[in-house]
Amino acid sequence: MTRAQLLALLLPLLAFVSGCTVEAQMGDGNLDVPSSSPETFGEVRDFSFTERRGVEVTKQSLLGEPWIAGFIFTRCSTICPALTQELSRATLALDGADAKVVAFSVDPEHDTPEVLTEYATHFEGGDSEDWLFLTGSEGMIHALVLGSFKLNVARMEGEDPGMAFAHSSRLAVVDGEGMIRGYYDGLTAEGTMAAVERARYLAGGAQPVSFLPTLNAIFNSTAAVLLMAGFLAIKAGRKKQHEHLMKLAFLVSAAFLTSYLYYHFVVVPAQGGPVKFDGEGTAKIAYYVLLLTHVLGAIVNLPMVLRTFWLAHKERWDDHKRWAKWTFPLWMYVSVTGVMVYVSLYVL
Repeated sequence: MTRAQLLALLLPLLAFVSGCTVEAQMGDGNLDVPSSSPETFGEVRDFSFTERRGVEVTKQSLLGEPWIAGFIFTRCSTICPALTQELSRATLALDGADAKVVAFSVDPEHDTPEVLTEYATHFEGGDSEDWLFLTGSEGMIHALVLGSFKLNVARMEGEDPGMAFAHSSRLAVVDGEGMIRGYYDGLTAEGTMAAVERARYLAGGAQPVSFLPTLNAIFNSTAAVLLMAGFLAIKAGRKKQHEHLMKLAFLVSAAFLTSYLYYHFVVVPAQGGPVKFDGEGTAKIAYYVLLLTHVLGAIVNLPMVLRTFWLAHKERWDDHKRWAKWTFPLWMYVSVTGVMVYVSLYVL
């Protein structure tokens, strides 16, 4: 009996002896750790596999920089296409960082270097030297998945080739010393980007958080100050000063809207999704009520602001005053709650 055959027979026992798999520990809630977390989840054992370009890749050859591990097979008709697409996303997001993406085939008997090379061409970034596709002995790879990564993998006898193996969709981040530093959802952009941020941090090049949310909060707070100053000016009968202040408030709010739209339609998708509120219970309910009223208020307020300015332009002062009684408090509410949303999400 060969060593690979012996390992295949011992894999179920190996899974049991090594403790519960990571999937069984999901309830602990501490596996998808933040990028700067000091936590570790065990060490990757020594291995030696063949990369699709024909070179040998070992644990030792990967030391010195972090890498993201994923587990796929090319004939897979279930989760692998989506999982490989997320590995592609990770490869592109890590461009310029001292980190790699490593895909292990759990069907290495079929997935030869030639097959893996052809498979890689179907995904963006598949030609990157920082995206490795490894093949080798099925017994050795499955032993590594179960024993080191503590993730599920099993041959499904009698199934069609597209469902020949059951395996985990988790991504594992490994640091430059071969220690596992976190597990992340490999089927969502959010999970993938969390793994990327972890790898970047471990490489000493954590991706900077966008400054735009802070800039937007500055715009909102400035608009609120200008609105209050304009209100006090008109109450004191200083019409010209009121006019200048309200025009400035409008320009600042317009700058906020431009920055806000750019952030949500360009920056957020590139980051893999929006920042989520971490609070629980009453705090979470209060936050989403605040966010909802802020967004709805902004949508309603924009045409009101334009109408109020148009009436002033036409010097229809009585109508302007009637509209301003409603426009001003809503505009002020939107500006102030914009700052409150920022503080709740990024500060508190």
